Amino acid sequence: MQKLLTLLQVNDSMFPIGSFTHSYGLESYVNAGIVHDNLSAAEYARTMLEHNIYYNDAAFLYRTLSLPTGKKRWDKLAELDVLVTALKASYEIRDASKKLAIRFLKLVNELKIYPVCRKYAEAIQQGELHGHYAIAFGLYVKAAGISTEEALSAFYYNSLNGIITNCAKTVPISQTAGQKILFGLQPVIARLVNKQKDMDEQQLGLCCIGQEIKCMQHEKLHTRIYIS
Repeated sequence: MQKLLTLLQVNDSMFPIGSFTHSYGLESYVNAGIVHDNLSAAEYARTMLEHNIYYNDAAFLYRTLSLPTGKKRWDKLAELDVLVTALKASYEIRDASKKLAIRFLKLVNELKIYPVCRKYAEAIQQGELHGHYAIAFGLYVKAAGISTEEALSAFYYNSLNGIITNCAKTVPISQTAGQKILFGLQPVIARLVNKQKDMDEQQLGLCCIGQEIKCMQHEKLHTRIYIS
């Protein structure tokens, strides 16, 4: 029970790390009139799950959860941190990942300190590593004894919940419509979690061109609600 409660707490959308301040390109899609109603919001959410999160942050999380134990663990973690940094082409997305990682680690280290999480936080603060939220989240839940399936499921769900929340604010769509989209995409999350381990290594960080461009365009929007 305690493991479940820990997962629910650190993965809650209200966990105060600032994730609600990022739209990850959605604001640019809305500004361009591409995402403009319930149907387009649902399609956007599905596309983000299947063609972005699956190949990127969820894949980075899976690799964090699969890190070897012992002396090689830190070296592999550092390699993953550098790789993730290189794969996040948009400045706003790299910066968001780092900020969320720092805030997440600072807060969870107040709850219960795990040596690897403290070491990662120190390496980020000292400029030795860049820092990424998916890695920080993975390190903590792994140390807390949470299973890979549960961690991935929660991560996907919270990512989708953030997308729906942002759609409700910016498109806008109603809360009821948002909940219908969230409920309707649960089978997609289950399918992605089940096949995460089988993802081709060569596809790690696969670029979702449209979203990458919209993230870069967001830096130049005349009026912005979100940081990214």
